[in-house]
Amino acid sequence: MAYRAETEEEFSNTYHFGTSPPGDDASWTVLMNDVLNQERNIFPATVHFVRAYGYNDDADNAQAVFHHDWTVPGPPPTGALVPPTATPFAGDQAALVWWRLDKKNSRGKWIYLRKYLHHGYATTANPDQVDATYGAALGTYVSNLANVSFHGAIRPRKYTANITGYQASPWVTTRTLKRRGKRPRTAP
Repeated sequence: MAYRAETEEEFSNTYHFGTSPPGDDASWTVLMNDVLNQERNIFPATVHFVRAYGYNDDADNAQAVFHHDWTVPGPPPTGALVPPTATPFAGDQAALVWWRLDKKNSRGKWIYLRKYLHHGYATTANPDQVDATYGAALGTYVSNLANVSFHGAIRPRKYTANITGYQASPWVTTRTLKRRGKRPRTAP
């Protein structure tokens, strides 16, 4: 997406497992394609899916055990969302989706998993509100990822817990993209 001086800014989404990660490249490929099929429905055709990484460890410095590059031989897959007649998000704007767990933190507050999604759409009349068509696509996405049959793909990193609720927020929020250094390390 266009972001500040970059015409092709990369952004990423991360998922964690509630169960064991895939054990071989074929299983990683199935999971990768399932996640791709979910994400394609919330991004327009101007978004290109470039790379996928798979890790079997939650450590911050973990080495990827699976890597796929859609640009070789190319072309990479694109989003499938038909853009609504609405206002596209600016670079720092994002949609918020969340899942509530059946656990509370040490202060007695529910634990939530949150994901910020760029390249969305706001209503033209109220730029603080997520467009209804785009919001419906987000609702399907958040519901599908909450479903245990979807490989348990959206689960907390540190907790053994179940999802008890989920929602796509109707309001546009902001989330500044971080400048990244090198791409993640892959296994030799």
